[in-house]
Amino acid sequence: MKKAIILIILLIISNIILVSAFIKFIISPTSKYNEIVYFEIKQGEGANSIANKLKLQGLIRNAKLFSLISKYLKYDRKLLSGYYELNRTMSMIDIMKHINSGKQVMSKLTIAEGKNIYEIANYLEEENFTTKEEFLKLCHNKEILKKYNIPAESVEGYIFPSTYYIVKGNPPIVLLNLMIDSLFEKFPRADFENRAKKLGYSLHEVLTMASIIEKEMGALDDPKIISSVYYNRLSIDMRLQADPTTIYAMTLQKGDAIETVKSREIADAIRLMQSPYNTYLKKGLPPSPICSSGVRAIEAALNPANTDYLFFVADGTGKHVFTRTYEEHVDNINKYIFNKK
Repeated sequence: MKKAIILIILLIISNIILVSAFIKFIISPTSKYNEIVYFEIKQGEGANSIANKLKLQGLIRNAKLFSLISKYLKYDRKLLSGYYELNRTMSMIDIMKHINSGKQVMSKLTIAEGKNIYEIANYLEEENFTTKEEFLKLCHNKEILKKYNIPAESVEGYIFPSTYYIVKGNPPIVLLNLMIDSLFEKFPRADFENRAKKLGYSLHEVLTMASIIEKEMGALDDPKIISSVYYNRLSIDMRLQADPTTIYAMTLQKGDAIETVKSREIADAIRLMQSPYNTYLKKGLPPSPICSSGVRAIEAALNPANTDYLFFVADGTGKHVFTRTYEEHVDNINKYIFNKK
């Protein structure tokens, strides 16, 4: 009788050991090799669905056990939706804790000053955040234009250049709203409109001016002096004659970013392109900004220097030389461009 009892006890112990070993194996990492796996939990998705997806992606060995343990440990109540960075070296419990923490994957996206929506779209596609077609469609979305009171066909110029951290997997509209909101966080709308009004222009027109300044200014320039040149030209009904606006007209015609433009192509476009962005043919500001402007360019557009300059030319050192008369300007072109002096 004693032997039978001992045998039964040994069998129970051995079964417990076997079951424990089996459970330990089931909840252990699926691999010893460090491999990142991005995992998405959709809004309203339950523990069973999450468990099945984890099993399909090879992150856990048993979906039913995941559901049971998560329910027992009450993790099933806080398996938060989002985009997570998991690893095959994580155990089942580690995965539960990580998803339960809500620590989602963040993408770092840097929008540089002077980039237009076509260049930004290409960049976002390269970063696997969205397709350029989807982003450009959003940039022309009438509801977004209405939401931000943008009197143009796109959000060009309203995307604030900065570094953004956004949850990977979020729809691109979240990023676009964030980038436009950032502009008005830096330059509160009411204050921006009042400062623009004092200049005799609208917020939209000042952003348009800022975008031209952004594209024209050199690294060592005082952008407020460049700003003064363009405002001075507008005040005497003189054409702005800004190459970047004509290049933007070419961009719109192509429907994509232009990487390089030859001088001959610009010259032909200046002569022939009938576009409201060709400021060699059309007077006044173009219909909308031509790129995203940084703080220095926007401040320069809001606070131009007090000068009587009408012309400037690059001197090859990262800045420009400014003149009042066309004759002086031609002399500087010969000096700095054609090296005739």
